[in-house]
Formats: sequence, C-alpha cells, structure tokens
Amino acid sequence: MRQLDRNQILGVILGISATVIWAGWPVLSKIATNNQLAPYDITMLRFSISGLILLPLFIMRFARLKAIAAKGVVLAFGAGAPYVLFGTSGMAYAPTSHFSIIMPTSMLLFTTLGSVLWLGEKLTLTRILGISFIIAGVVFVGANSLGGLAIEDTLIGDFMYLMCGFLWSIYTLLARYWKINPWDATVLVSMVSIVLYMPFYLYQFGGQILAVETDTLIIQGLYQGVFASIGALYLYSKSVTLLGATKGAIFSVLLPPLSLLLGLFLLEEVLTWVEIGGLILVCLGMLFAFEVFCVPKRFIKNTSFTTKQDG
Repeated sequence: MRQLDRNQILGVILGISATVIWAGWPVLSKIATNNQLAPYDITMLRFSISGLILLPLFIMRFARLKAIAAKGVVLAFGAGAPYVLFGTSGMAYAPTSHFSIIMPTSMLLFTTLGSVLWLGEKLTLTRILGISFIIAGVVFVGANSLGGLAIEDTLIGDFMYLMCGFLWSIYTLLARYWKINPWDATVLVSMVSIVLYMPFYLYQFGGQILAVETDTLIIQGLYQGVFASIGALYLYSKSVTLLGATKGAIFSVLLPPLSLLLGLFLLEEVLTWVEIGGLILVCLGMLFAFEVFCVPKRFIKNTSFTTKQDG
C-alpha cells in the first residue's frame, strides 16, 4: 500500500465531487422529459444558463480564449451539446440505468485505450486489475436490468449512451493533451455550445420552452446549467489536470453505485445483494486503480504496459 500525495488527494476529492453531481443527471433529466422538456429543450436550458453565468468570465479571458477557440469547438463536441443530446434522447429508448452502466464503462475503456496508445500514460498491472474490478462491478450492478429487457427495444438508446462515453473520452483525452486550464475548458464548452446551438434551436422550435412550468424551468435550469454544466465540469477538468486522463476517467464508473444510493435515499428504492456486491467490486477497483493497493512486485516482474511515462 502506498500513500497519495497532496495533488493526488485533491484530484480524488474533486473527481468524486464531480461524480456526485453527475450521478443525479440521468434521474433529473428523465424527470425533465416527463415534465414537458424534450431533449433539445434540456440542451438549450443547460447551455443558455451556463453561458449567461460564464459570460463575464468569458469577457475577462477573451484574449486567451480566442487563441484556443478551435480547440474549444472540439472540447464542446465532446462535453457540450452533442453529449447532452445523445444522453437525453437515449432515455426515450432505454432506461436511465443503462446510461449509468454503458456510458461510464465505455468512457473508461475508450479513455484508457487512448491514454496508453496516444498519450503514453503508464498502465501498470495494478491499474489494469483495478479497472477490471471496476468494469466487473458496473456489469454486476446492471446485470438484472440489462438482462430483463429485449435488446431490440433498447438498442438505439444503448447506442446513444455508447456515443456519450465516446464523446466524453474525447473531452478527457484532449483536455489532458492540450493542458487547457480547467476554467478555460469549462467556459469554452458552454459558450461554444450555446453560440452554435441557439440559432438552430430558435429556428426549429422558437420560444416553446417558455411554455414549460416555471418550477420545472427553475429546478432544471439550476441543476443542468449551474451544477452539472459549470460546477461538475470544472471539478472534473481540474481532477484530470492533477491525476491524468486515465485516472480521471475512473471516477465516471462511480455513477452506477452513486445513482443507486440516490435512489435509496431519495426514491426509497431497496438495494439488492447484487447491487451491494457491485458496490464492493467498484470500491475495491478504485483502490487498485489509484494504486493505494498494489500487486506484489514478484507478480509483475518483467511486465510492462507503457511506452512513456505518464504525461
């Protein structure tokens, strides 16, 4: 067992905080779609609110943001409007539990693969073991729901969730590769998304979002536009800066257990032994993935999984 340094501890705290916020996104987004908000309305609400709040910061940092505007478009493609549209649209075809299973697992796999092959991050046997435990836990948690539904009824939604994982891995890898300041990344994602998406939305749907009940707009606007779009994205971006892309991606797999816990306390749902087993596997995997627990050196002698040191 080894100790984490201060930056790693801070990165872990920020990553967990971001994941706690995001854990409620599938549930609240599903509630939104049940209360007159379509996926394209949720996307508009999310980035119009975050864009308005971040506008002063955008003006203050305009010179430096202008220099990386092209990178901002790519980052917004990964964590901006396309991601939200895929995620919320998928909920019309597949249950939100599938999002919590498919998105984080695929995101972790895509990011790990990209980190090793492209960024040259170190991937030890201990971390491979940790990621294996995490994936096993996620699959274990979702086995009942995934096995109980016909594939043909959920394939479209599952594919959209898979695309969410792919898009988010693009954001994670490029934010790390370009070493973009977390606040710059957060501002660019919101501002680029609303600048590109608002004209399309207004042309197609006009002001129909104003017909939605005020209470729904306030609750969803606060969560989608402030907590999820600004708070969680900044915390996650800072965590990736401190820990690296692969370790930062690991936090996404906390979504299933955290969503279950939210259901336990907020919706009075009951945890089964299957779900508890999945939680244990994920927690154990986290300890190995961050190398708090390590595989004994005698088991990894002459084993190498990297071409360069962690960038």
